[in-house]
Amino acid sequence: MEFRLSAGGANYAIEHVTTNVMRNRRNEAVAMHRHPVFHLIYVLEGKGKVTVGGTETTAAPGLLYIINPNVPHSFLFGDGEPLTDLECTFRLLDEREEPAEVDFFDLIETSRGRRLPEAFRSQPIRVPARMKPLLTEGFERVLEAYRSPLPRGGLALAVADLLSRAEAVALGVGREEEEPLDSSEALIESVKQFLQANRGRPVTLGETADFAHMTPNSLCRAFKERTGETPMGYLQAARMREAEKLLALTDLPVYTIAEKLGYEEPSYFARVFRRTTGESPQAFRKRLLAGNRIK
Repeated sequence: MEFRLSAGGANYAIEHVTTNVMRNRRNEAVAMHRHPVFHLIYVLEGKGKVTVGGTETTAAPGLLYIINPNVPHSFLFGDGEPLTDLECTFRLLDEREEPAEVDFFDLIETSRGRRLPEAFRSQPIRVPARMKPLLTEGFERVLEAYRSPLPRGGLALAVADLLSRAEAVALGVGREEEEPLDSSEALIESVKQFLQANRGRPVTLGETADFAHMTPNSLCRAFKERTGETPMGYLQAARMREAEKLLALTDLPVYTIAEKLGYEEPSYFARVFRRTTGESPQAFRKRLLAGNRIK
């Protein structure tokens, strides 16, 4: 069975077109055009100009452009300074396998029941520093799937993962514009991002507390009040979610996945995974393949 994205009360197949790191682009102009695809463009370095609809903006590092299908757009990459960006292009196909002309922001508002800033529809989103690693990793995951001999379903899952990260960025920025985080909530969010960014290596509670400029006991108390779990519990849950994705999207050996997630002993990783999911990493992967959930 092909993976399908459920959004806005409908189910869509994801058809990946291309994902690339575009380096050192200088004075590359693309005239105004439209087509039935989504573009996610994240600027890493340099400057340029991007027009979406009738709005021209200056491209700069840290900006995320989300361009919906058939919205007119044009580019000037490397306007006076070479530009490097990450780009992902894909289509959503409806049940008739026809390109769906849906709006990314409408889907978020429908599924989350929240209004987003109107400017998101024609202007880029300035990605907060705390969320940059999350978004960059999403693009890298698609690149890894695109370059590997994974089946189509694995690539679709990687694009869906990138979309969920872009949604998290949009919701996070929209919330900050509507209602700035108080200092304690902002601190807990920064600790979450620290743990997410460092989940690939052994991280201790003491190190996390030092990052937050708190004692370990104070951090645990504050973190649990906000999230309902401890910092290390949050880290373990994040690692297990990542483990499930790596088992589903790659053919990496279990011991390599354990290393990528900061576990020095693969056997300990396997025990934690079984305790969390109810099955071993090998059984989890075998079940996905046997059920044809990845094609």
